[in-house]
Amino acid sequence: MLFKIRNIFKRITTGNERSVKVKKNFIASLGIKGVSIAVTFFLVPITLGYVSDELYGIWLILSSVLWMLHYFDVGFTLGLKNKLTEAIAANDFERGRQLVSTTYMMLMIIFIPLGIILELITPFIPWANWFNAPDQYNAEITSALQVMFACVCLQMIVNTLVSVLSAYQRTAIASLFPVIGNVVSLIVIVFLTKFTEPSLTKLAFAISTMPVIVLIIASIWLYISTYKEISPSFRCVRFNLVKEIFGLGAKFFIIQIQIIVVSQAANIFISNFSNPIEVANYNVALRYLNVAIMVFNILLTPIWPAFTDAYAKKDFDWMKNIYMKLKKILLLTIGVIILMVIVSPIVYKLWVGNKMNIPFAMTAAVSIYVITLSWNTFQTILINGFGTIKLQTYITLAGLIIYIPLALVLGKFLGAIGVVLSMATVYLLYAPVFSIQLNKLINNKATGIWIK
Repeated sequence: MLFKIRNIFKRITTGNERSVKVKKNFIASLGIKGVSIAVTFFLVPITLGYVSDELYGIWLILSSVLWMLHYFDVGFTLGLKNKLTEAIAANDFERGRQLVSTTYMMLMIIFIPLGIILELITPFIPWANWFNAPDQYNAEITSALQVMFACVCLQMIVNTLVSVLSAYQRTAIASLFPVIGNVVSLIVIVFLTKFTEPSLTKLAFAISTMPVIVLIIASIWLYISTYKEISPSFRCVRFNLVKEIFGLGAKFFIIQIQIIVVSQAANIFISNFSNPIEVANYNVALRYLNVAIMVFNILLTPIWPAFTDAYAKKDFDWMKNIYMKLKKILLLTIGVIILMVIVSPIVYKLWVGNKMNIPFAMTAAVSIYVITLSWNTFQTILINGFGTIKLQTYITLAGLIIYIPLALVLGKFLGAIGVVLSMATVYLLYAPVFSIQLNKLINNKATGIWIK
């Protein structure tokens, strides 16, 4: 046994330096993500124990609004990730500090005024009508949204730390902070269930504020210690770098808009074509099946900056080797998803009991969406590592044009399941194009639009 452990440790700590970083991040992130999944699973029944399934459905719709804002950094943090990785690879830490400082400044310029505007206009919007919820919940929805808007605007600024850690290929550390925030949120919600009446506002406070507090504390700690060399400073802000960061970031932003509309708007579409209970059914099925792609997504997280580093050093052999291994892991993941769909009725019974009744057809539809999404995520993350995303920008814009009418038509005739299948259809259309581009890139044969 001891020999086997030593052998495993040797495999992890030997080989290509870039591969070693990827393996270490994967092992650490796997443990961290395991805790995150456990917390998420506990949050569902505990939250359902605190509010009704209808209020829970409304909460999930509110969460979609919150996550939409998460993507409105105009691509700055994603542009920073690639540019900072290149600066670190060249040991140019002064440039790295300027990139980080400029990104923080631009995000403050965007999100502080946006937060103030959202707080002022929120009370004048009939949110209950928008979300197809009973009018009696309008005041509480408004209050909850004000809490969430304030938190997400602040989080968009401090979340820059995640891109900094990714650029240093320290993705495991970055994934630790949301877990800590979720654990604290879970503790607070347990307290709420024991001592307070059901409240969307209190639920929003418990879930929204904790991750922000954790990120603020982590940022202060890491910038005065481990990452002091690139810590943000007003004197290092260089507005002439905005175009460079934004040039790449703007393309990421267009792709992010597609992610918002296709994935996060699904809750709103489902609520309008069905009801908040169907929103809850969809989200529980999605959380369940997302467990299957947990390992794969953890592995992909450090791959992006690793591919950026490999491309900067023209290490195409390493990239081809990683690509082949990832394809095999994806096929295994798809097999696990199919098995999870088969046993889903038993799992739901053990997980949420009689609190919810999730149709098998919904789980099957969500599985198709998860498989097509995983296929595309696998390809686009590797492509993003090259920084060649012009084609991806065009394709995702076309997907937006297709998705909205498709979701409206399928949603009208098939309800919630139709909305889910429309998302899967869009990602299925993307996949062949991205497969061709990725193969050209890793074989160093990409020209024209394929490498822009």
